[in-house]
Amino acid sequence: MRHLIFAFSFLFITSFLFAQEQEDCQSIMTIKRNFMERNLALSDNECQAFWDFYNPYLKEESEIFEASRTLLHKNNIKRSKGRVDYTKLNDKQLYILMEDRIDTKEKLIQLEKKLYEQLKKILSAKTLYQFYQIEGRFRADIKEEAKGACTHEKQ
Repeated sequence: MRHLIFAFSFLFITSFLFAQEQEDCQSIMTIKRNFMERNLALSDNECQAFWDFYNPYLKEESEIFEASRTLLHKNNIKRSKGRVDYTKLNDKQLYILMEDRIDTKEKLIQLEKKLYEQLKKILSAKTLYQFYQIEGRFRADIKEEAKGACTHEKQ
């Protein structure tokens, strides 16, 4: 039953996301969602509530990163393989880059705090801890798989 709910939720959300006209790295969020789905053990009761909170979180996280990419693109700050060559930037661009990094981190921390407050209401402490371990593993292990999936990084 749980797998059926996962499959249905995934198909519905995926079709909704791909129907959007934005190029906001949904493929990375899909990879992250799939990774979480494969690795987080949820009870039937936790499952629906988790995805009700986690899917909007992924969308907001994606929007934060998209806003950062848009700002950098607008200021002619180019990335190559996810990196910026600071030697090719003027002082104004460097300040924009550094302020954007701080702003992005602040937004992500606020978003994570919001998610934490929501998830601790529906998940046991052990499951919530497991969630954060899996999030960390995603960043460490799977991020390589996601490189190049973002349209802005293909340039």
